[in-house]
Amino acid sequence: MVCCSGKRILPRRTDGFTLIELLVVIAIIAVMVALLLPAVQHAREAARRARCRNHLRQLGIALHRYHDAHGALPPGYLWSPGYSHGGFGWGALILSQLGYSRLYNALNFSLPLWHAANATIAVLQPGVFLCPSDDTSLGTLDREGLRYGRANYVGNFGPGDMDENPDDRRGVFSRNSFTRFRDITDGLAHTFLASERHNDKFLSLSTGGHLWAETVWIGAIKEGDDDDHAHTTLFQTGHTPNSPYMDDRDVASKHMDGANFLFCDGSVRFLSNDIDLAIYRELSSRAPF
Repeated sequence: MVCCSGKRILPRRTDGFTLIELLVVIAIIAVMVALLLPAVQHAREAARRARCRNHLRQLGIALHRYHDAHGALPPGYLWSPGYSHGGFGWGALILSQLGYSRLYNALNFSLPLWHAANATIAVLQPGVFLCPSDDTSLGTLDREGLRYGRANYVGNFGPGDMDENPDDRRGVFSRNSFTRFRDITDGLAHTFLASERHNDKFLSLSTGGHLWAETVWIGAIKEGDDDDHAHTTLFQTGHTPNSPYMDDRDVASKHMDGANFLFCDGSVRFLSNDIDLAIYRELSSRAPF
């Protein structure tokens, strides 16, 4: 274009993007987010799983300290006929070794754990008992008008059925158990000490008619005078981890593809859901089958 003075006038440029350019940029960003999001989620879960392993290691150290002080591991849970006292599980008994001495001293072990004198402590949730991958364990388990702080870690009862025989000693923990490391003839590195369980719903109806897992740190909560409810603090190896046929006595985690296991030597290993059931049950026994 030429103006009246004879000077050439260039067309004015406009800064910015065209609609097509904006759509292309948005599409590229969307593709990048779709590619990166699974990687970010995987990294976050890896960090949570590592924290879960660390919690189990802390529990293992505390259990070893308890063994050093008392000559044996704590009972899976305490029981007396009619529950005149008891119910307290291995988690409550190692509070001092975990650095929670004030909580331990506040419990009245001469009374049942569900007594009103223990209600204030029973609803607490010490962080070491919680897996960061599991949000179903936040809050309390409410049973029979009583409340208990939920948790994620359960002791190894073994290959038996804790409902049929709560005194089965093939595992490491059971009712009024007194297990010494020298009693674990299968080797400390080859025997489970503890593992995980969420508080979520599971797929199939359990033999006890339950559909929800119930896991607490303080012990075996009762439903009747002689109902041990051992599953709230212990696990048995009736099904492989996260099995679709699991019930409230099994191991079940919120991690992908498996669960963390604490072994009696203090090591923590991640075991796949696909582990052979026979091998899995063997690892839960303190002596060779």
